[in-house]
Amino acid sequence: MENKERYRRKIQEQLDEWIAELDKLRKKAEVAGAEAIENLPGHIKVLECKIEEGTAKLKELAEMNEEAWEPLKEGFDSAWKSLAEGFKEAALKFKWKKEKD
Repeated sequence: MENKERYRRKIQEQLDEWIAELDKLRKKAEVAGAEAIENLPGHIKVLECKIEEGTAKLKELAEMNEEAWEPLKEGFDSAWKSLAEGFKEAALKFKWKKEKD
């Protein structure tokens, strides 16, 4: 049984990784020049939305009491997995688009 605080820290680490990845992608776009920047806003917006969703989920988790946490963990895991897959997919599309340009 995983305690809520340990789980929260794991989720926070993932969010921090996403933020770092987004920063790297922004820097690559700056180096790539004007053509890349034209396509950047849409891709960045998707990634930012995933980070915002993750932040909201983390806040929701932090506000749960220990008794409520355990029964809701499975649903939270499922929602988080979906967010993680969405972020990864959006990041890969951005990288692929960058490599094509």
